[in-house]
This record gives sequence, structure tokens and C-alpha cells, in this order.
Amino acid sequence: MVKKKNLLRKFMAATLSLAIVSTAFGVAGNTPVVSAADAGVTKAYESLFAGDRIIDVKVTIDDADWKSILASPLEKEYKKVKVEVDGNVVENVGFSTKGNLTLKSVASMTDSDRYSFRLKFDKYDKKQTLLGLDKMVLNNNYSDPSYIREYLHYEALRSVGVDAPLTVFTNLYINGELYGFYVGVEAIDDSYLERTYGENYDDGVLYDTEEKSYLQYKEGSDYETITYDTGKEDDKASLKNFIKVLNEMPAGEKGSIESVLDVDSALKYIAANAVLGNYDSYNGDKGHNYMLYGDASGKFSVLPWDMNMSFNGYSGGGGGRTGTTDTTAAAGTTSTSATTLAANTNAVTASIDNPTLGISLDQVPMIANLLEVPEYKTKYLKYVSELVDYLEGIQSRITELATLIKPYVQADPTKFYTMEQFESNVTYSATGEMGGSGGMTPPAGMEGMTPPEGMESMTPPDGTTPPARPDNTATATDGNPTPPTGNAGGGGQGMGTMAAGSIMTFALNRLANLQGQLGLNVTPLPSVTTTPSTTNPNTTGTKGISVLLNGTAVSFADQLPVNKDGRVLVPVNAIFNALGATVTMDQTTKKITAVKDNTTIVMAIGSKTAYINGKALTLDVPPQIIGNRTLVPVRVISEGLNMDVKWDAGTSTVTATTKTAA
Repeated sequence: MVKKKNLLRKFMAATLSLAIVSTAFGVAGNTPVVSAADAGVTKAYESLFAGDRIIDVKVTIDDADWKSILASPLEKEYKKVKVEVDGNVVENVGFSTKGNLTLKSVASMTDSDRYSFRLKFDKYDKKQTLLGLDKMVLNNNYSDPSYIREYLHYEALRSVGVDAPLTVFTNLYINGELYGFYVGVEAIDDSYLERTYGENYDDGVLYDTEEKSYLQYKEGSDYETITYDTGKEDDKASLKNFIKVLNEMPAGEKGSIESVLDVDSALKYIAANAVLGNYDSYNGDKGHNYMLYGDASGKFSVLPWDMNMSFNGYSGGGGGRTGTTDTTAAAGTTSTSATTLAANTNAVTASIDNPTLGISLDQVPMIANLLEVPEYKTKYLKYVSELVDYLEGIQSRITELATLIKPYVQADPTKFYTMEQFESNVTYSATGEMGGSGGMTPPAGMEGMTPPEGMESMTPPDGTTPPARPDNTATATDGNPTPPTGNAGGGGQGMGTMAAGSIMTFALNRLANLQGQLGLNVTPLPSVTTTPSTTNPNTTGTKGISVLLNGTAVSFADQLPVNKDGRVLVPVNAIFNALGATVTMDQTTKKITAVKDNTTIVMAIGSKTAYINGKALTLDVPPQIIGNRTLVPVRVISEGLNMDVKWDAGTSTVTATTKTAA
């Protein structure tokens, strides 16, 4: 069982101190109390996030406003809605899309409107909250077939004493219809700041970060990537001072850093990213996904944010310093000398001495300068060790959460991924890839792990009933619900886009590697890999589908062909290589280009339109990523390469023969 001491302590305090909730806007007969855990204020809304549970969030919105959101998602325009959260009803709430890269990626899909959303309870009435909560976000689990990466990362942070944003699994309903299974997260806004820093939080200032917020000092810079969010504005004077002091730390010495930075908050954030393989962060080349809160004295704290690509969901692109490092040294004895730090090449084996991936250590002064101070390095290693303690229970924890949420994932009508992808993501594979693609930097050849057998035996705990599908939602043969009428986001549509590999496989391999680096006893890895499910003839990884090209069987090493809605899809690299064609994929546009002789075929993940020498061809099913491999419909081969393709249902065989000239 994982550590939840800080969170449980606060929930216990809330139970003892809060009176019965009488309305959706406050707590009857209660005045804020100071938590024993910190100087913050205990909030009634903490009960919404208590324990592992699933709550319902029901949004009622005018049809015209909903159509406007779907038509212009990138504008992130707030619309006025009524919301019921776990039985608490609030009127006149701001509702909008959220995100940056993820938002743009979903907006570019032709068959999914599964956006992340914001609920701003005080948008139209500054005094209105939901049990003291002013803002909540609903994250769509983009790139995460397991649905639990963000949930676990925040939980791990709490295990080392961080007041991380609270999380809860959420069924989102739009106008009475189940829209999707999301992760609800307490937004870092006024209510979070008051809960964490107390009633005088607004004497300070909160900043958000965009990409490339590396905190490098530049004379005269206004640091445009670091943006004001809330609190007392000071024209970034305190922020600029913090960055200057950070960059001017004497080598190996504290200097004045403790006057402008809560060092522990930075070390814990850095350690968690390194241990849990979260490089879509300050530890990676993106240099974002954290916030900075500066108190009235100008002392900043690092606040973690946006962890959906944790556990190796994003590789960070490689890079770093050259040299060597002793990964077997015990905690407290590893070197931080720049000449001995090696460039990390992947999140599984990344050295704790150099907690970066995809960026040179000297480009991130909040890591490099702090870890050069012996006292801070010792503290950092202590947090690393505590997080390794957390990982020691990760196998049972992942299984526990997967068991809880599986029925809700199954019922999710707009999910990006198949149930097989969910199951393979939460199951260990002794031979499969551990991900790290995040859709950003995929392994060579778009390779990935073969989905192991699903967890069909998992059932919801006693007293928990998964949501019923909407009455007008049919169940597809592959286990993905067909979207309700009028719902532009399809069950499994856009499926597999930016899919990360198995969280279980990565977590257990990372644990063993870290134990070795710290000189601890290494937990043996499981030695057995389960095999793909064969119970449903239309599921991912179905055994028995063979492909014959001009009489020769095609070998599919890891991902087998699949039967999707009566249409066979085949791994793109294997099939086109066997045909003597060259295949490339544009990671930005997700376009696949296959060239053979004078024929060029262009397809896109999630799109039902392919182009053969510029001529459009409508497909019954789109190309998609399954198990981190790109699969395309066999029809492309028939139409694009002038082949006669036949399907023998009796033997589950595709036969493709080159047509002879008339």
C-alpha cells in the first residue's frame, strides 16, 4: 500500500473540524481552521477527493454554446453552465476547453472531440465556489491508455510531503449523456493557494509556465514564457530577482538562494520527475509543467502541474552531458561533477545524478545549481529514496487502481484507446517496450509492446457500480461503445494517438534500476509475459490472422493484424516492407507516407481519407496506433498497389496478389 499520510491526515482533520455541508457554496457553522500538517486552511471540498473513488460531474449547457465550444475549441472561451459535482449543484459556472499541445492535437482530429475542460465556479460570481473550490479541471488522459499516470504522480508527491493538487476519477456527463471517463484535478488557483498557504495567500503572486521556461537569467528579459496567473502583481520584480539569485549561486554554495526559493519544494519536484520518468517537465526539453508561487516576501515555491505524461509517457528527446557515471553507488556517494555526468538516453536507466533527459544540465539552473550544493544533494537523494519506497508498492497499486476503474474505462464512449491497450498498459511485459514515445519521440519503426492478455477477471469493488451506458449507445464488438447520437467524439476514435507504453513495465524496470543506483536490494522483475487475448475475434492482438503476399507469408514479430469492425488492419512497416515500399511518418502531422515505384500513398492517423498519387480514397476504418504500432487497413494495399486482395473468414487469411496487366 502506498503512502498517503499527509493526505489522510488532512482528511482526518477535515472530518473533525467541518460541520455538515448544507449548500453547494459553503460549510454551515464552520470557520476555516489551520491544518496541523501546514499553515494552510482545511477546505470542505477536500472530501470530494478523499480516497480512491469515482464521482459524477454533470454539465448542463445550451446546445448553441456547446456547438460553439466544439466549433472553436482553441479559443478556450468560457460558456455559462449548470454543474452538479458529486451531488452538489452550482449554477452559473464557467466551462471551457483547456490545454495547449494536447488541445491542438485533439482539435486536429477528424473524429474526436474529447477535450480536457475547466470548471470555474467563480467565473461570473467572485464569491461563488463549490464547497470552497473555485476551479477544477477535467483531464482527458491524452497519451495515457492506463488513465492513472497523473493520479499516481500526484500521489507519489504527497508521499514525500508535497501539498500536490488533489485528484479524483470522474465520469463527465454533458446534457445527460455520458461523455467520458476523466481525471478531475484541483486547479492551482485561489482555493488551492489558500488551502496550502493560508488566508493571506493573495499577498503573494502565482505564475504559470509555458514551454522553454528554463529559468536562465537574461539581463533585461521580461521572461515572456512565465505568465502571471493570480495574486498581487509586481511587474515580475520578485520573479526576476529569484531568477537572478538562482543563476548567481556560487559553485557548490547556497549563496542567497534560500531567501528567494523554498528549496525543498524544488528538490521534491525534481526528484519525482526523475524517479517517475516525467520529462514533459522542467527536467526535460520542454521546460514547463510547473507553477511558481511567490509569497509576500518574494520567496518562491515550485508547484507541480500537468503530469499526464509521467511514467515514461514522454521521452524528452535524449541529450545531456557526456561522460560516465557510476549507477551502482550508494545514496549520498554519487558524484555531481559535470565531467562525470552522462547523457541519459532513456527514462528507465536515467542516472539520479543527472535528473534530466533531452536537455543539457547547464541549461536548467534550478537543477544544476541546487544539486552542486552538498546539503541540497543529500536532501535530494533522500527524496529519491523515499520515492523509491513508494515505487516498491507500485505493482499492487497499479493493479488496485486498474481493478477499480476498468468498468468505467469500458463504459467510456469517447476513449482514445481500446480496452486491450488499457489492459496492456497496466500489465507487465517481460519482453515488450516500456513506452517513452508519448507520441513525441517514438521508438525506431514505431515499435512497441505486444498487448498481453487482458484483465477480464477484474471486477469493481463491493458497493461500486459502473455507470450504465446511455440508452442510445450501442456496444461495438470490440468493447468500445459507439458514441451517442450527436456526439462527435467516437468511442476509441483518434485511438492510440500519442499512446504511451505500459506503465507497469516501466515502473517495475525503473524501480529495479533505481535500487541498483542506490545500492539497495534489487526487486526481481516478473519473468512471465502474458499472451494476447483470443476470446474475441474482433479484438486487438487477435491470433490467427495470416497475410499472404504473392504466396509468401508475412511475418509480424510483435503486433499481429487485427479485425476491426469487420475490416482487417495490418502493421504498416511489416506490410509495406514486405512489398518493397518505403514508409515514413511525420510525427507532427501524424501522416504516413508509403512509396513504391511510381505510387505514393498518404494516410493520417485517425483519418478515413487516404490519398493515392493525390487522389482521395475513403476508408471504412482509419489508420490507428495499437500497442504503439501503426496499423493500416488492407484496402490501402488493394487500391494503392494494384493488388487483388481476398479475405478467407474460415482460415482468417488475407491473400494479396499483384494484378497482372490486361
